[in-house]
Amino acid sequence: MSIMASIVTFANKKGGSGKTSTVVNTGGVLGQRGYRVLLVDLDPQAHLSFWSGVNTYDTYLSVYDALLGKCSPKDTLYKTEHGLYDVLPASTSFSSGFIKQLLDKPNPEGCLTKVLMDFKNDYDYILIDTPPTVAALTLNALAASGYVMIPILLNFLAIEGLAQLTQTIYRINAAFNPDLRMSGIIPNQYDIRSNHSKRVIKEIHENFGDALISPRIRNDIKIAEAPEYRIPINLFAPHSRGCMDFNLLADFILEKIKSGRGESK
Repeated sequence: MSIMASIVTFANKKGGSGKTSTVVNTGGVLGQRGYRVLLVDLDPQAHLSFWSGVNTYDTYLSVYDALLGKCSPKDTLYKTEHGLYDVLPASTSFSSGFIKQLLDKPNPEGCLTKVLMDFKNDYDYILIDTPPTVAALTLNALAASGYVMIPILLNFLAIEGLAQLTQTIYRINAAFNPDLRMSGIIPNQYDIRSNHSKRVIKEIHENFGDALISPRIRNDIKIAEAPEYRIPINLFAPHSRGCMDFNLLADFILEKIKSGRGESK
């Protein structure tokens, strides 16, 4: 019997925390290892979709159409040229009217769960990129997921945001999704020369414990350049420290999911 896909949401209420980069590059690494990977872009900026080769200025069926039941979920699927993962793309034509239509639906927080049922047997991992601001979309992602990873930038305001997001996750866990687990905090754009970064990392370890902190993603210009070429870091710069770091992050996520399933190492 095949195991259904593990669903991981990457969330942070703060913009610019590196969610999209983390989802694309982790998805690229997992795909290169032979796993079947689907990325879901819920962010109306559609940066993940653009990075993955979608012409976001075109008209096309997006994940928002699937959420509202306007089309079959599989009609929105985009196959990347590199073939390391597939995408359910967002659309920049997203509007406040969409949120009203979503909230008018029965069980609005469960719409993404329903969409992903069409894909759970086709993929090993489904990774979801969430917007920083549209709460209804992030709620849908967390309600559909078994795991949540939180990319953060290393400043002290990020710790405050982390505490707030943790409370949100606990509330969703209680109200909508008892299977949801906060599985990791990802220190992003880590500057090895910065004492401030080191102090923030130390504070996070003290507040959340060593087991929740993933391997850090160091500052690397190659990570910033990869979107221009519409490919993940492991194709763009396979020998870079960014590629090395995302491989270590993929190991961390796989281990969390295995232990969540009760599998041995």
